[in-house]
Amino acid sequence: MASERPTGLAVLAVLATLGCTVTGCTSATPTAERAAAAPEVGTVPKLDTTHAQKLPIEKYLISPQENARIESARSALMTSCMKRFGFTFKPMTPDYGQKRNQTSHRYDPTDPALAAARGYHGPQRGTGNEARPSREPMSSDMEAVLGHGLNAPTPSGGATPPADGKYHGRKIPKGGCMGEAEAKLTAGGGIIQDAPAAVDINFKDYVRSMADPKLKAAFARWSSCMKGKGFSYPTPEAAVKDPAWNSPKPSKRELATAAADVDCKHRNNVVGTWFAVEAAYETQDIRAGIEKMTRIRHAIDTAVRNAAAVAPAGS
Repeated sequence: MASERPTGLAVLAVLATLGCTVTGCTSATPTAERAAAAPEVGTVPKLDTTHAQKLPIEKYLISPQENARIESARSALMTSCMKRFGFTFKPMTPDYGQKRNQTSHRYDPTDPALAAARGYHGPQRGTGNEARPSREPMSSDMEAVLGHGLNAPTPSGGATPPADGKYHGRKIPKGGCMGEAEAKLTAGGGIIQDAPAAVDINFKDYVRSMADPKLKAAFARWSSCMKGKGFSYPTPEAAVKDPAWNSPKPSKRELATAAADVDCKHRNNVVGTWFAVEAAYETQDIRAGIEKMTRIRHAIDTAVRNAAAVAPAGS
């Protein structure tokens, strides 16, 4: 979830891409520690892409590699549990729960070739018709034993555990086999989804950064550059969210706009400035709530250790 690009709409509605992990997304909640004053922005690097960069908040979010370990263990635990009840359970997909790092497409478009070929229909924008993973149909008994996790409500129309909480005389774990897997992974205080405080910083500081004078000045230069090429947008966000791009395929104008967008970002070091400004805001908020953030990091490490102790599915 993230998406890695938490736009204004995404802050309200989508943890996209940018940061959803094993059990789903958690709504962002304001941090009490947030400082009011704008932070000092240090040296601004010259960047055309942030693919190799990491924002400060990423230390406190479950990384793609950590998520993969947790997901693999979660699948193995559910498979093992279901086997105890006589069911052969196959995880949804090998990459179930896959997530990417936060800066993969945060300031897109930034790649000239992709912009020229795909416009704003790149990784930062979907058509809504992408193939979605699906699980093989399950019997009501199998669904009841699998469960829905420790805290998830039973979906409307979904199978519910027997009244006595047993299947063929064997007690079904709380939350089903899914709940059992979650309990083992979170034992000792582990977390298997991004903590709300970290999600808040990740999304809110993206928005806050755009009001910073240094970044607003970079946007103004970018806007002037775009106007010189025949495109009128106040900010890169406005270009990305142009409703004219809501089409199955990019138009010639969209391709031209995206190509100009990338060039104007390059000429005015928008990506480097944006990254430096956002990193400064995140650092300020992390320091203000360092005790809480340290606990979050410890909770992630605990879950990863728990996952490492799990044998692979089928072993």
